[in-house]
Amino acid sequence: MNKSMRLTFFIMISLILMQACQSQPVKTPLAEETRQNQPAKNIKESSISSKTFKENVDWISDSEVLTVKENEGTTALYITDVYTGESEKVYDIPLSYVHSMVSPDRDKILIHSAPATYTAKITIIDLNGKELYNGEIPSYELSYEWNEFDTNKLLITSFAEDWSFDVFELDLKDPELQKVDVQQPFLKWNSDVSVLYQDWDNDRLSVSAPLVSKNLLDAKKETIDSSSIHFERFPGFLLSVHSDDESEPAFSYQFINDSGEVLSQFETHLLSRYSDWFIPYYDMIDKKDELITFQADNAGSFDTYTGAFSMKRWDVPEGSAETLFEDLPLEPIQCSPQGLYCLYGNQLEKVINLKNPAIIRLLKEEG
Repeated sequence: MNKSMRLTFFIMISLILMQACQSQPVKTPLAEETRQNQPAKNIKESSISSKTFKENVDWISDSEVLTVKENEGTTALYITDVYTGESEKVYDIPLSYVHSMVSPDRDKILIHSAPATYTAKITIIDLNGKELYNGEIPSYELSYEWNEFDTNKLLITSFAEDWSFDVFELDLKDPELQKVDVQQPFLKWNSDVSVLYQDWDNDRLSVSAPLVSKNLLDAKKETIDSSSIHFERFPGFLLSVHSDDESEPAFSYQFINDSGEVLSQFETHLLSRYSDWFIPYYDMIDKKDELITFQADNAGSFDTYTGAFSMKRWDVPEGSAETLFEDLPLEPIQCSPQGLYCLYGNQLEKVINLKNPAIIRLLKEEG
C-alpha cells in the first residue's frame, strides 16, 4: 500500500474512533409527561476535580455520564451525576487503557486496552461492573462498531502494521469471534444481519466511493449512494455526505430511509485536507431526529483555516436548520438521550445547554 493510501487509512481510523452516536429505549408517554412536569434542575458547575479527571466518555442517562478518573495510580470508570456532582466507581481499568464506548442501549460499556504493542484487549461490562466478555486479539490498531439493532453484537476490525486487516463479529450470547467475509475494513451495521461500507477502488486514490449495503447471510449487495465521502447509521435512517464533484468544497448531507428515499438534505462546504475532506464533529439526538453539528463559516484548507465554526441543529423530518452558537471552538460533542445537553470539549469536560444556549464547565481547577 502506498504512502497516500496509508495516510487515508490512518485518517479513517481516527474518524471512526472519534465519533459514535447512540440510542436508548423509548419511554412511555406517561414517563415522558412525568419527566417534563418535574422541577427544572441545573447542571452542577465545577463538580469534578481536575486532579483526578481524565475524560468523560458518553452519557449513561439524561443525568449521568461515564467518567474516567485516575487516583493514586489507579484508573477507573465512574458514573457521575451531572446535577449533584456525585460519582460512583464502576470498574478498575488497566494502565494500558485506550478507549471506552457506551452501547447504543446505554447499559453496557466496551473497554479497549493494549497490554502489548501488537495486542488489543476488549472487555465488556454492565453498569454494575460485571464482566460480560473479556478477550484479546492480535492488533496494531483496532476499530469497533456496536450493532444498534442488536446490542449483543459488535464488529471488530483488527489492523496489522502494514494496514492489512481482518473483520470479526462478536456476539455476547456466544462470545467466540467469527471472521466476516468483507473486502473493506470500515463497516457499520445496517440491520441485525447486514452491514454498510464504502466500496473503495484500491487502484486509484479517491475521496468518495459508492456506499454499499451487504447482507451477511446471503452476501447480496445494494448500492445506497453512488458517491459518498462519509456515512453514519442511525436507528431510523442513515446519513451519507454526498459528493457531486470531488474537487469542489460543496457537499450535501443526505438522510436516507430504509427504502432508499432522501428524507431531507442540507448543503454545506467542507474544509480540504491532504487526501480527503474534513467532516466536522456531530451527534444525532435520536429521540428528536435532530443532528447537532459544526459547520465552517468559510471554505478553505483544514490545516490553515483560521475562520469560525458555528454549531447548527438540523431537524431531519422537517428539513429545517437552526444556528445554536456562532464562533465556537471545534471540539468533540456527545448529546444526551433526550437532547437537553451535549458533552463538549477535547475531554468532553464541558456541557452545552441546548435549550437555553450556554456552556457549563464541569472541571474544578485545583492546584
